[in-house]
Amino acid sequence: MARSTVHYSDNATNNILRKLHNKLRPAGTPVQRVEYIIELLLLRIFEAKLKHDAEFEQLRPLFRNENESLLFSSLFAVPNDQILPKLNSDFFPFYARILSEARKVIKGNPSIKVQDQLVLIEEVFSNSNFTNNVTSGNLQEVISLVGELDEERLLKTDLLGDAIESALSETGGTKDIGLFRTPEHIRHFMVALVEPQFSDLILDPACGTAGFLFDAFEYVMEAVNKDSKWPGVKAHPEMAAWFKEYFIKKNIPMPTVELTTDFYRTGVTGIEYLGMIRKMASINFYIRNLNPANIIQGDSLARFKKDFYPESKTAILANPPFGAERDQEAYPDVWSEYPKESETTILFVKLMLETLKTKGRCAVIVSEGFMTWDQNSARALRKSLLEDANLKAIISLPQGLFVSKGGQGPKTSILYFEKGEPTRQVWFYKVINDGYSMGTNRKPIPGCQLTEALDLFHRYLGKGKIPPDTRHSFTIPADWIKALDPRVKERIRTETTADLTFKASEEKSKLMETLTARLQNGKITQSEIDDRLVQNDQIWQGKISNEIARRIERAHLYSFNLPNYRSNLSQSQIDAWTAFAAERETVTDETLDRQYARLQAAKPGKLDRCLSALDPRNALELDIARQFLNDLSPETYTDQPHLQTLSDIITTAAKHPRIKLKDLIEPIYERIKKIDYDGQLPVVEKISFGDGVLHFRESRETGMDLYKAIKGNLITSKINIHQGAIALAPCDLVASTHYQIYEIQALDVHPSFLINMLRSLQFQNLLNEQKNKGIKNEQGADFLSEFEIPLPPLDVQEALVTEIARQQAIITGAAMILANWAIDLENACNYPEVEIGNLIEESLYGTSDKAYYSEDGYKVLRIGNISFCDFDLSDIKRVSLSAKEAEKYRLHENDFLIVRSNGNPALVGKCAVWRGNDDFVYASYLIRFRFKEDQVNPRYVMYYLMSKHGRSLLSPKQGGGTYNISATGFHSVKIALPPIAFQNELVQKLDSDLNTLKTIKKLSKINKNSISSILNQIWES
Repeated sequence: MARSTVHYSDNATNNILRKLHNKLRPAGTPVQRVEYIIELLLLRIFEAKLKHDAEFEQLRPLFRNENESLLFSSLFAVPNDQILPKLNSDFFPFYARILSEARKVIKGNPSIKVQDQLVLIEEVFSNSNFTNNVTSGNLQEVISLVGELDEERLLKTDLLGDAIESALSETGGTKDIGLFRTPEHIRHFMVALVEPQFSDLILDPACGTAGFLFDAFEYVMEAVNKDSKWPGVKAHPEMAAWFKEYFIKKNIPMPTVELTTDFYRTGVTGIEYLGMIRKMASINFYIRNLNPANIIQGDSLARFKKDFYPESKTAILANPPFGAERDQEAYPDVWSEYPKESETTILFVKLMLETLKTKGRCAVIVSEGFMTWDQNSARALRKSLLEDANLKAIISLPQGLFVSKGGQGPKTSILYFEKGEPTRQVWFYKVINDGYSMGTNRKPIPGCQLTEALDLFHRYLGKGKIPPDTRHSFTIPADWIKALDPRVKERIRTETTADLTFKASEEKSKLMETLTARLQNGKITQSEIDDRLVQNDQIWQGKISNEIARRIERAHLYSFNLPNYRSNLSQSQIDAWTAFAAERETVTDETLDRQYARLQAAKPGKLDRCLSALDPRNALELDIARQFLNDLSPETYTDQPHLQTLSDIITTAAKHPRIKLKDLIEPIYERIKKIDYDGQLPVVEKISFGDGVLHFRESRETGMDLYKAIKGNLITSKINIHQGAIALAPCDLVASTHYQIYEIQALDVHPSFLINMLRSLQFQNLLNEQKNKGIKNEQGADFLSEFEIPLPPLDVQEALVTEIARQQAIITGAAMILANWAIDLENACNYPEVEIGNLIEESLYGTSDKAYYSEDGYKVLRIGNISFCDFDLSDIKRVSLSAKEAEKYRLHENDFLIVRSNGNPALVGKCAVWRGNDDFVYASYLIRFRFKEDQVNPRYVMYYLMSKHGRSLLSPKQGGGTYNISATGFHSVKIALPPIAFQNELVQKLDSDLNTLKTIKKLSKINKNSISSILNQIWES
């Protein structure tokens, strides 16, 4: 079963269980503590059943007089130091022989149920012994805590499972105990899918504490009794309301005595690997008057065809272990073709398929990986589920369902299938809200989708109908899953034929040599040679055909990742395609292979009929159509203009609805008075405009009231929202009232998608349009809520968020590299210093003529074109100069340019060395120097002056509102001068580094453009 250490039980019960574990902590490991708790709970449960269960009435005389002191409630009066010996000497030995003690007061034989349950009690207490360590946990307090547990909880819920969950979540004892437990509301949901009956033979081959099994039993009882005892007090309120309506409509007659007897004896069976967990499952059966002996201990995979058999069960509910270790190297009884399969999920699902009778039902939880695993066994099993069973539904469960304090558990889905009829359609439903908040302490929240899923399932699938597509669900034909891209088949045929034809040719050559030698020796005739060669060719033709078939079958993934089979066309595009096809004679009942062959053979005049016969809802068929349309020449579109209609349908972006923000976000006004702020939560200082990073104040103080936000809330600056001051709260925090907090409706919009849209250039332009119309300085919820954004389906949002996050990670990584790289002069500074003026041949200020954006004149470099040790030529102006002036200011290779004047001192002193062959001049705020290249490499000077040390040597002087370096001042700057060979080697290394940085910058720019393109496509849709 899949691990869950999530608390779904009520707070009061959780608190008691937590206290029990703390009190018993000195007693030993989590396993030992759970054993002690089980035994004390069983004593209390036995007394409760003795009081309330009619079948236990015959046992009541046993506990009169002196035996009354052997009831759990009597322990309340026992002094703390006497409880341990009382339990070990009196209680445990008595209950270890309870059946023989019961015979003393029961007339005749006890009922079958009572006898079975007393046998279980004897088993539990046969080796019970509390060690002296328990006393340090104060047993009196432990007994009191067990006594505080609500009796209804004891008898109607899986309190034993809760007890273990409490131990594991508090201590991390998972590896000690191996408990993997399914949340109760998911069990209720799956039981409602299967709809067990008294006539069923129900199995859970990995039953844990038997949650699925006793829920199935209580479902059966509720369907008949309609007494609202199930799903019980712990059920999600929306699920409870759904079941109440559901059972009112169910009309199940009271079963016969024979049927109920058979159901008790053999109707509900579970197999559990671990002995202690098997004991708890048996106790859970005992509590509910089920047969405890029907819980078998062992490895289900090894017990198949021994304790249970193929086609022996009619209903299976399970959450088998993911990636568990196996007891045996192989399980040939489960699957003879793949007996050594290492993934236990595959083996368990195969086991369930084999165990079901024809028309038997199964609901099983599998990991998301099961949907697409590539190994042959996984492919074969998915194919079998399509061909040997009716795979009616795949229900995707939310990521946070199985979560522990160690982190997120596996993403999972529920498969529902019925054995026998092959699959024709598969219904997919994506659960985003399972009715509980995320985290380890999950609390009920409104909007539980499980009820909608059950409605659709029973209203349509249960009646053999196809449900309508909804925001969270759709149906696809099984043929889409079983289809293989005909282009892949074509490639396999071509490659396989080429591979094996070459081998056949080599073999034929060797055979020919052998046969020729035998002919020359007179041992064979030419006619016999011809026959042998024909046989050889036929054998190889067979080999090629067989290998092609094998490789094609191997290429079938039979993936259950159903969203991938749907095209991304909008409904309006699909409607347009359908309307186009309706005007033409098309053949739509052919296989995809046949349709593809028609396409390849079609003349241009018939392409429209062949293409429009493809299903635009199918991603594969749409991709084939797109490929054919993209490969057509412009001449074909000119001759067949109607084909442009299909091309336009495909290339037109899907039209996503525009949704007002007030439907996606809700303002929160949780105000904290400044006098009540205790400094526990960080205070927002600002939100960066450029990257949306949220910064906190160093000191946790405030002079004004604050708004509180929780992790994941949307935060906007009321003053600077139009500049991109929008962020998601990375943690619980507080912000001044100049910020606005919003709760995001995560069922409708992915928070990261929302942030990307709100921080996009397009949305900022919308905000600025309104700001320019004279809106007030602060923009709060009333202002923001009226804006609209395009909203794709959630799965599309998630895909976009994933892609943008991938691109952003590259941008962030590039920024870190660029920010942390620095020029390393190595040992250059150890050499003697000289004034730069001694190394300069000539210097010249640039032209002061005004530059323009024009096609005429000479291209001129300005301050903005000087970047870090390089030139940025993306923004170039031109200047009109005479030929003489142009020659004066024309740049030559290795000319050194430095920014001499600017209002920003950080820009003064920036320099680069011209390496271009293009015809450029330079402007007056730059100075050109030419160096004595036999003494100094100009690029060495550039790197030296652009290093941290070199920048400190340039001290621009302020005057007239600008900062300046003169040519004269530059001459007096001293730099270390190593030998020219050293300089050249250092320059070569730094040039290499600089080229790497250029590549990183380019990569960053590409990814920034890609993100902009993604967002632009959404906005244009």
